[in-house]
Amino acid sequence: MSLNLDFLTLRSIFYLLRPSETYYKNVSEVPDYTAKAFNIFFSFIIIEQIILLIQNQKISFRLNDTISSLSAGIISILPSLYFRKIYLVTYIWCYEHFNIVTLSYDSVLTYVVAFLLIDLGYYWFHRAAHEINLFWAAHQTHHSSEEYNFTTALRQSVFQQYTSWMFYLPFSLIISPSIFLVHAHLNTIYQFWIHTEIVDNLGFFELILNTPSHHRVHHGRNPYCIDKNYAGVLIIWDRLFGTFQHETNDEQLAYGLVHPLRTWDPIFAQIFNYRYIFRKFKKAGSWSERFGILFKGPGWVKGSPRLGDRDALPPVKYPIKKFNVDIGFLMNVYVGLHFSFALIMFSVLSNIKQTEPFYISISIGYMLFCLTCFGKIMDKKSNSYVYEFIRIVLSAVGIYFCADFLQQVLYGSSIIFIAYSSLVYLSLAGLTFHFIRKIMRF
Repeated sequence: MSLNLDFLTLRSIFYLLRPSETYYKNVSEVPDYTAKAFNIFFSFIIIEQIILLIQNQKISFRLNDTISSLSAGIISILPSLYFRKIYLVTYIWCYEHFNIVTLSYDSVLTYVVAFLLIDLGYYWFHRAAHEINLFWAAHQTHHSSEEYNFTTALRQSVFQQYTSWMFYLPFSLIISPSIFLVHAHLNTIYQFWIHTEIVDNLGFFELILNTPSHHRVHHGRNPYCIDKNYAGVLIIWDRLFGTFQHETNDEQLAYGLVHPLRTWDPIFAQIFNYRYIFRKFKKAGSWSERFGILFKGPGWVKGSPRLGDRDALPPVKYPIKKFNVDIGFLMNVYVGLHFSFALIMFSVLSNIKQTEPFYISISIGYMLFCLTCFGKIMDKKSNSYVYEFIRIVLSAVGIYFCADFLQQVLYGSSIIFIAYSSLVYLSLAGLTFHFIRKIMRF
């Protein structure tokens, strides 16, 4: 993650690039718009919290939910440190084998056609991700936050890319991979800015575009919000296919899953629905029921409609109570500091993935262990101190034996490296003292 912020990247978040700025003949020439946008994403996150503080006269920020969302985002990107994204690999293969005619890459017509088709493909993928239980098992990670802010946009599933790729393959008949990749990036990053409550109704644009208001409905767990507003950029698809729903002021929106996730464990947030499906699958009495468990809606049970009985959806209870575990101010500061350094390391790792495969493998394992430890601390698990002690010891060993590499993934800054080393050794001293005190009590 570089520290450069540029106007072109800012415009790309709102899909405001001129067609001529997206003309690339080869895939290798296409900028990684998503990676470039992360600096602006984090700037928006800070600005959003400042605005909310001014509007509400109180701090709306919840560290545990923010770390949970960013942890999911980190985990979702880990496979790309090794492999090209599956949607691009499969698209290129189909293009090379089945392409009929290729629209010119440097044409306004191609820009418009690609924009419309890829957005339409996203609509149908997104709809399937809500209406097919096996696909929902991946997508539910994104909906598991009970907050609705810019960090929610980054809460993604590591498995979702393995369910989305097939919806774009038909476009390889006429659209080159480079142009497909441009619009896949732009379609994705457009959806960042609509994850917020600070933007109200946008008037005329509400008729055409997917806006924060429309997407708030999509993330609501109120019964009237379920299975609505699947759009990526254009809300016209929902209007055309009967899945559109206005936001109403009559009912406060409650965000998250119909049955909320009650943990900050980042790994569990990725896999818990697969476990639930597996258990139902084992208990099913017939193969037709097993088929329904996998390929009908998440709320489907034997004898109900394909998407389940909407009347059986639990009503929202007011006042809305969000899952929270109070770990105290000092522990929040502790987790926040350590997570910040982990985030810095990950942001740099993503840029050196092709040159350090051994260190990347070690770092991915370490990163997953870090996120697991943070989750245990925020959940106040009884074994969290043991996990954290092991993590800090591993960190201290890494500082001693891999100082050059660690400094490289800390922006090459001696100051940041010294600050991180100091934090690790102070934490090691504190945790050692904690265990000595516990031992002496016995």
